[in-house]
Amino acid sequence: MPDIEKSLLFAQLGYGGDAAPYERALQEAGLSRPAKPRISLDKRDRVASLFASRFMRVCARGDCQAKAREHSQGREVVRAHEQQWCELCGGSPNQTAIDEMVQACRVCSWRRLCVVGGSPTYREELRTLVSGRIDLRLVDGTLARSLANASADVKWADRTVLWGGTQLDHRVSENYRGDTVITVPHRSIAELARAVVESARKAGA
Repeated sequence: MPDIEKSLLFAQLGYGGDAAPYERALQEAGLSRPAKPRISLDKRDRVASLFASRFMRVCARGDCQAKAREHSQGREVVRAHEQQWCELCGGSPNQTAIDEMVQACRVCSWRRLCVVGGSPTYREELRTLVSGRIDLRLVDGTLARSLANASADVKWADRTVLWGGTQLDHRVSENYRGDTVITVPHRSIAELARAVVESARKAGA
């Protein structure tokens, strides 16, 4: 069986940063010594299993770093080789933010979210990220919507989000009123999710 540079194997498995923790783990498991720069490829699966049990790969994003210890389950937190290997965001800050939003909604027993505005692409991505975990009503912000329909949307939803900074006509948004209506001035999905989380926290306070 051919061998491989250990640094390359670490990178292929998604582990970056200082190699010392990985070398120490290999030595303790009897798989290699630090003095050896290469390792047999037939040990790859054992190395992957060992590292998964001992290390948590986290990217350099501040929010991922802040949450790492809470989610590490006793594993040592190490730098992910690339953001796609991050075990918290998987390279997608939008997915992380939406996951937190869904959890916050569940804590408040919110099951329905109405979002007014956003491009077709953004609305489709939002639907994909939520993945049916809460009920979504996505309203095209460029099409006229009567006051009666807007009021019905607000009554249906636990929270209604006016997604500012996106395709949202004022003549549409002005029909959405009430204490459960929140406005997000940013176009990003992550910012929308964070606004819902903040509203949920205030509701639960």
